[in-house]
Amino acid sequence: MAVRNNEVTRLNLKVITGSDENGKDTIATRGFTVNPELDDDTILSIGKKLGNLQSFPVEAIARQDSASLAAEH
Repeated sequence: MAVRNNEVTRLNLKVITGSDENGKDTIATRGFTVNPELDDDTILSIGKKLGNLQSFPVEAIARQDSASLAAEH
């Protein structure tokens, strides 16, 4: 059975910083490391609050989880 190690969770805010020469939105990502044990609703709530502090409009709020895997001994 696999075991997760070094878990990291990031809260990513995608913000619209302007538009390119074709009128398409340009997007920047603001990343924040958060506790991996937080549930999705809590991370969304934090994302909304952080989004309100941004000078650009928020396009999306995302959760990104990563961990290394190892075999259980």
